[in-house]
Formats: sequence, C-alpha cells, structure tokens
Amino acid sequence: MKKKTRFDIRFLYLFIPMLLLELIFHFVQFHTIDIFTFIRIFLFISFKSFLISIICTRFKNEKVYYICGLVIMIWFCFYSFVELIFKNFMGDFYSFGTVSDGATRIAQYALIFLSNAKLPYYLCFLPLIVYILLHKFVKFNSHGPIQLPLIFCILSFLLLVPCMDLGSGVNSILNVYGTFSNKTIIIDKCGIQHFFFRDLTALVYKAPDKVTIVDNGPDEVIYNEKMMRTIDDTSWKSIAQSEENSNMQTIDNYLLSKSVTQPNEKTGAFEDYNFIYFMVEAMDYLAIDKDLTPTLYKMYTEGYSFYNHYTPLYSCATGESELVSYLSIFPYVNVCTPNYIAGIKYYEALPFLFKDKGYNTFALHNWRDEFYERKLILPAVGFDAYYDIDDIWTDTSIQHTNGWQADSMLIDQAIKHIEESNGKFFCNIITSVMHFPYEESSYWGDYYLDQINEVHPEWQIDYKRYMSKCMDFDQGLKNLLDYLESSGQLDNTVLCIYPDHRPYWMDYDTVMEYTRWINPDRVGENGIYRSPLIIYNAASEPEVNYNYCSTLDHVPTIANLFNLNYDPRLYMGSDAFNGNNVVILSNGNWICEYGEYDATAEKFTPYAGKSLPDENYVTWTNTSVQNTIKISYLIMDEDYFEKRRTICYPKNSVIIIREEVTPETNEEEDEDQESI
Repeated sequence: MKKKTRFDIRFLYLFIPMLLLELIFHFVQFHTIDIFTFIRIFLFISFKSFLISIICTRFKNEKVYYICGLVIMIWFCFYSFVELIFKNFMGDFYSFGTVSDGATRIAQYALIFLSNAKLPYYLCFLPLIVYILLHKFVKFNSHGPIQLPLIFCILSFLLLVPCMDLGSGVNSILNVYGTFSNKTIIIDKCGIQHFFFRDLTALVYKAPDKVTIVDNGPDEVIYNEKMMRTIDDTSWKSIAQSEENSNMQTIDNYLLSKSVTQPNEKTGAFEDYNFIYFMVEAMDYLAIDKDLTPTLYKMYTEGYSFYNHYTPLYSCATGESELVSYLSIFPYVNVCTPNYIAGIKYYEALPFLFKDKGYNTFALHNWRDEFYERKLILPAVGFDAYYDIDDIWTDTSIQHTNGWQADSMLIDQAIKHIEESNGKFFCNIITSVMHFPYEESSYWGDYYLDQINEVHPEWQIDYKRYMSKCMDFDQGLKNLLDYLESSGQLDNTVLCIYPDHRPYWMDYDTVMEYTRWINPDRVGENGIYRSPLIIYNAASEPEVNYNYCSTLDHVPTIANLFNLNYDPRLYMGSDAFNGNNVVILSNGNWICEYGEYDATAEKFTPYAGKSLPDENYVTWTNTSVQNTIKISYLIMDEDYFEKRRTICYPKNSVIIIREEVTPETNEEEDEDQESI
C-alpha cells in the first residue's frame, strides 16, 4: 500500500529564505538585531511557513507548490527592496494608506527612484535565489504524522503572543502593533513581513488607544507679570458633561486638563501687522548663502531665527508639514492626512484665527492638486481664496518652464493679490521650485550655474542645481521686499519662512557638513531634521532663539506674536518663545533641551553637560508625547473641531488682561527699609 504524504516539511523551502530575508533587511536598515526581535521574527516566520505548509499539502503537484512559494518569495523580496528605497528616498517607510501619494511622485521619476537604491539593498533578492537553489538541489522529507504541522503552527503562534508584550506601557510592542501608531517600531521589532500583514489589516482595523491624563508637570510659568490670559470654560464644561460620545469626552477632558499658557514678552509684538507665511519646498540651511542668496541671508541674520527648530519628516511629507503648520496637530502615520480629512472644517486653524481678527486670507501655489486636495483643504482651514498654477497661468505673461515652476513668478503673482487686498492680509505662499530632482537638467536648476561655479566650484552638480533653484526663490523674496518698501508696508508686515522637509536625494552628511558655519550643532541622525525657521520684520531687532521647537509649535507661536484670539490648549504644540518644548519626530522619538529619546530602544540620551530637572522627567515626557499623538488621532477621527466650533473659534472667550504691577508698600515697610 502506498504511503500517504502527511507531514510536509517543505515549509523549510520557505522558512529558510524568509528568515534570511528578515536578517538581511534588519542588518541593512538597522545594522543590528536584538535577541527578542530575532525570537519574534523566528516565531512569526515559523507560524507563517507551517500555515503555508498545511495549505500546500493539499497540492499533489510539486510544480504548484513550487510556483506558490516562488510567487510569495518574489513579492516579499521586491517589497523589502522597495521599502528600503522608499525609506532612503522619502525618509519614512510607506504603508498602503499613504503609498498612493508617494507612488504618484515616484512614478514620475521611476528610473531615478530605482537608481537611488544602494548596493546593499539588492541583497534582498538573495533569499529568492536561495529558494530556487534549495528546490533544485535539496530534497526535504515529506512524510510524518499529520498532526505535527498543526501543532507546530499553533505552538509558534502561542509563543509569539507573549513575545509581543515587551516594552513599557505605550511603547510595548503589543500596544504599538495593535494601534499601528509607529511604523518604525513595528518593522524593527516584528520584521518587514509581519509589518506587511499588519499594514493590510490596519486599513480596516486599529485597536483603540487609551489616553492617560497625567499631571501637567511643573506649575504654570508666569512669563509676563503685566499680562494674564484667562478663558471662561463654563460653556465648554457644560457641553463636555452632557457629551455621550466617549471619544469626544476623552478629548474634552484632556484639553480641559491642560494649563492655559500665559503671555510672554513677545505677546502682541506684531499685533495688526500683515502676515506672509512661506512654506518653502525642500529648504535647508544649505539654501542660506551670503553671496548667492543675499536676501534670504539678510532675513535670517536680521530677523528672528530659531537655532533648534526641527521639521519632522512625516509619512506624507509636504502635505502633512503644511497641515501641521495650520493646525498644530500630529498627523496620522498610515494615511495621507491632508487628503484624508480634506473638506472638514478646522475652526481653530491659523487662517481662521487671522480671519476672525479681520484679515483677508488667501493662498498661492505654483502647482496644481496633483498630490494634495488643496482646493478642499485650504477653504476648510480658513482661506478665503486659493490660487494654483492653473489660475496663475491665465496671465499670458507667465512663462512655462521645464521642471518645477519659478518661485519668483509665484511671489510676483502674490504681490498682485496683495495690491488688490483691502485692509490687513494673511498671504500664504507654498513654493515648489526647489523640489527634486537635482541630478537632472532643468530650467531653474541650470539657470544660475555660472554664478554658482564662481562661488562653489568644488560642489557636485546636484548641490549646484539645488542652489540655482534657491537663487530663484531668493530673487522672489527680493522682489517682495522691494514692493513692500515702495508701498510703505515693509515695517508693518511680517514674513515667516519654514521648509516642508529636507531636500531629498542628497548625501545628508555632506549637507550637514556644508552648513556647520551657520549651525555647528547640526550633527547626528536627527541633525538632518534641524531646519531654518525665520520670522522677519524690517523694523524689529535681530534675535536668535535657542529654544527647541518644530512645525508643531508654529500656530501658538504666531498666534501669540499677533495677539490673536485663541485658546493655547487646543494645540498640540506650544509657543516657541516660552521654551521647555519637546520636538516629536514621526517615528515617536523626541528631542528636548536635555537630550534625545529613542522610542524604539526606549532609551534617553542626555546631551553633554545637561542633567534632567526631575527623576520622573523622561517618564512624564514620554507619556505626554504619546498623549499628543493619541489625542491628535482622536480629534481627526471625530471631526472634533467642527463639532466644537463654539469653543475653538471664539469671539470673546479669550481675554488678555493688562495689569499694571506696582509694589505694595506700607509705612512700616518703609521704616524698615530706612533702618536698614
């Protein structure tokens, strides 16, 4: 009687190359692997291989089994390869919720995208070769008790579950995995193949994340003894008490528990001034050059510059940096946030705050809605008008160029709208000319090469083309300042300039080395996120701010400078002039004046010569950071600020009380002083 095939240990054909792929990916991306991560990956690969083995046992045809395994290996090898390129290319791992935006951009530069692959990335295809060779030269025994595959499959799964519950609190692998709150931690601690399956399921399900309301830390600091901010919460508390939605209650309780940030010496410094807000595509310190971009250099050195400002690289980089700069909210990690919430009203947004104070609000961009739904997004955050490249091109004098369109042209168009503006204005300018690629020839990438060769002949061509694009932006700035001066508006207009993200496709060690003259502390892995923030007013004295801050802090900082009616508790960031801010990066790491926290390793590294103010500082700050992220998600999930319009878009609820502080004296004190 012919013996039946019972236990198919052909799972080793998949297990060996899959495990090899995980090890290759980890050492290429993370350069190391800890023992618990290896155990988790080993158990998951075992579980998956046994499961496939059970299914494939039903295939009597050896070719069907081989082809099924081959397809699986081709997919995961290619998937891992692309993830490595995407991380190097865009600064973050892609997920199925955000890949559509990135894929659109990558499709335009497919060859350059592939050329961006470093040589070690191709090792991801080695396991595919191993799979083929194993089938060709190794014959595994395929007989045994039928119960063994199922037993081993269940055993692997049962052992895997407790290995997921490591870490502390919010950073436990099980919590991060369930809530899908940090892609880097999931990939680092669970493996790239495990991430693939969790990414798919995250499109449908994410576990609810609990928000732990903790003490606000130190007592509220009084920054200005002559001013006080008070807010009447009576209406808000009444709404919160009658709220039946548990998520809305959580948000209410969390925001109400926060301290009301008090005014400081900068409160109202630019009250009733005009405001021009620049989000500059891929601007880096490299763009600030005394000889080649003199206007930008002048604004940086003669305005307010923020030495420790960071621009985190979010999953949907440009669109999410822009959204954060309006809302001061932490974006999702697994969807393109601006497109996901497009059209939903956010009445606490910066443009609405200006609009509430009588400003005309309008925005311009020299491209169209190819990547982000700005025609839906910008009106929902408070802009009265938005002009994209199609609106601008109605001017027949505008020249179409090869590559991204000129920022100088965009700024000239903004000047026309400023001229037509009646009264105070908030003009938002979203640039594009400094966009990659830099290795390819383009109109503006080549326009100023002769001048650059005279100043930096030693630079590589991609750095020169980047600088050529920066020079076009600088020319636009010069045109703008000349117009403001000639129209008598220069002294009562404030310009704020910040980047959406770092310039892609450049060697960042070289970029940081070239910019040490302006920021010598720009070093290390997080140094690439340190970026310029300039607030310029021609009539103000220059000032360097050394407080740590990021894009998340723009709204409360600007709202305070212009003395807008706002409740600082509604924002996830804080006024950069107050200090004690924490910079939250997209991977959950955070940076403060005392040092840096690695969320993956759950380790805080203090800066040289710095000591923590309190033994509980790291624990408290880490909880606060996680709450910032969780509450941000809940706010967007619930359309919170549209439902709470009455408390976030106030007319009279925020009051600045000016009090003259005079020393209290009496005759006895005077006599004591005289006796002394």
